[in-house]
Amino acid sequence: MRRRGLIGSGIAVGVVVSASVFAGGTAASGEEPVAEVVEREAGSSSVVLPSGDRVTLFPNGTTGIEPGAGREDASFLTLPSPSGDVVVVPTDRVGAVQAGEEDPRRYNVSTLLRGGHADAAAVSVSELDARPYAGIFPDTSPVTTEAAEDAQKLHVSIRDRDGDAPDGTFAYWAERSGAEFGDLPIDENGEGSVALPPGDYVLVTGFWTDATDTERGQSIMGMTEVTIEDEAQSLVIDGAAAAPVSVEVERDDAELLSAIVTIGAGDGSKNLGYGTFLSPQDDAYLLPEPDLAGFELDFLYQPVLTGPEGDAGPYVYNLAFHEVGGFPDDAVYDIADEDLATVETSYLHLGTPYGAEVGKACDYGDYIGHQIGLGFCRVIPTAAPSERTMYYTADPEILWDNGFQTGERDARGSVVDGFLVFHDQVFEPGTVALSMPNGGLSAGTGEFFRTTDGEGAAYLGAEAAPIGGGNDEELIVIGAKGDMELSRDGETIATATGFDFYWDELYAGLPNPEPGRYTLRVDVTQAATGSVFGTDGSAEWRFDSGPIADDFEHLPLPVVQLTSADIEGGYADRRGCQEITLDLRAFKYGEVVHAEDMTFAVSYDDGATWKDVAIDRDGDTATAELVHPRGAEWVSVRMTALDDRGTEVEHTTIRAWGLD
Repeated sequence: MRRRGLIGSGIAVGVVVSASVFAGGTAASGEEPVAEVVEREAGSSSVVLPSGDRVTLFPNGTTGIEPGAGREDASFLTLPSPSGDVVVVPTDRVGAVQAGEEDPRRYNVSTLLRGGHADAAAVSVSELDARPYAGIFPDTSPVTTEAAEDAQKLHVSIRDRDGDAPDGTFAYWAERSGAEFGDLPIDENGEGSVALPPGDYVLVTGFWTDATDTERGQSIMGMTEVTIEDEAQSLVIDGAAAAPVSVEVERDDAELLSAIVTIGAGDGSKNLGYGTFLSPQDDAYLLPEPDLAGFELDFLYQPVLTGPEGDAGPYVYNLAFHEVGGFPDDAVYDIADEDLATVETSYLHLGTPYGAEVGKACDYGDYIGHQIGLGFCRVIPTAAPSERTMYYTADPEILWDNGFQTGERDARGSVVDGFLVFHDQVFEPGTVALSMPNGGLSAGTGEFFRTTDGEGAAYLGAEAAPIGGGNDEELIVIGAKGDMELSRDGETIATATGFDFYWDELYAGLPNPEPGRYTLRVDVTQAATGSVFGTDGSAEWRFDSGPIADDFEHLPLPVVQLTSADIEGGYADRRGCQEITLDLRAFKYGEVVHAEDMTFAVSYDDGATWKDVAIDRDGDTATAELVHPRGAEWVSVRMTALDDRGTEVEHTTIRAWGLD
């Protein structure tokens, strides 16, 4: 499922460019009028690297890494390319890629997923990225400096903490005052050279020494300022000067599962950085903070520790330590449980239990207002149902994005029937309970947009989510299929049948986009078999749309989402009075719209009859109270709304939640 603009570069060489993952869909031709709809192959949200490790790009923008079988001790470079693509390379493959022995295109997760590939090793050469590559990244560098007549040789020697050449190195240079940058190749002896014209530069380095049977591995990173004058010079980057990055927690039997360490520097025109995903056998070290006037430095350390039972242990520490404006003076953290959020988490299902072999939890702590890195998280196998005590850093500046995905997977590893749920929260110290998913369906906030091809043709894209929820979470039910129809002023533009509401996208050519009243109709004809909720549903938007002002613009087509503290795990008590809150919501990265009107109705016989419910609306939010009839087992809902752009929406969800 594509999520435009979510997979951006937090640490990129050169100018940061957002990337999108196109994961299949349904396309309509650009003829006028458009009638034919062409089905495209469904894509994947995850890809298995040639090393056997799996990388998953989740719709909320986080990127999960799951080491392959027998590779639990693997570590990874987690870097975006200059083009904004997400590139993940296991450190034990970096040397082979840099030497030309392995194809770097098989580690470019973004381009693989855009091509619909789920197994990087199986992709034919003709289907791989057509761009030339310089080392690990696509060769988009504007570098011209090595041809300059006044270029001087800079020789760099890199040493680990023991004074030896590291086992592996990734390094690049960037001009302080411009967009030029380039690779700094380092050989097996820790030596490398590059010719640069006089000027001020930043060297970004990450180097590592592999763990042995007797010694832990070292992973060292940092940034170094260097000035090139009118003669050759040498520079030593000494790992002995690096300070440790580590954490101690209260539980004595806690073991490090992995840790993400990221450093960055931005000046408004370019963002430099380095990130690594550590193995349990690696220790991290940070070189001294550089003097980079004009750049804002940042740092992220996100360790994951678990109990002696491993990934599915009785508890997991997901911690996040951030610095914005510099590197930490001391990156050795000693944390007491009383200072953390203790979250007693229940991982639930929607009617079909799933084992830990298909269920995946992934948690990421993001610094509010300043994303550091690419949002990587450690995937932890998780059964549904299961329970686990989760410890999180409790900090008002850290927003935790807790994700859980499970269900039936196809041969590519993609969930084709199940669900995906995200929960965002700033945690406070203390103990709380959390259910994932919490349940209670209405409709999901889909993504809708208009775009042009630069030659005058206009298109509308639609990713509707008629079976979803927003009860203090983002719940996406996977597996529902149905029909979509787009019309203007009563004339059909495009239709799609057998449409997969998670994997597919309606991409319809628009007739001359003069002002008109459009209708987008969505009907569920096949429910997700793994869910006893959301057995049927529909949605219809009626909206005005005229000439497209920009090459790309979101259409804020809203839904009314339901929340209720009385619903837990998809069920509410049939006795007493149930309090309901209704909110007008649209795609969170698009334009905000406001409610002008709203209605709410319920059904207790799967939509055969409906009862209007009185609501008390205040702006975009309304409240209601439900007293369920005796003997009722299921609640179905129907909402309508009118927003301040003149868009009308009506949507229905059958069996939105159960009663017990």
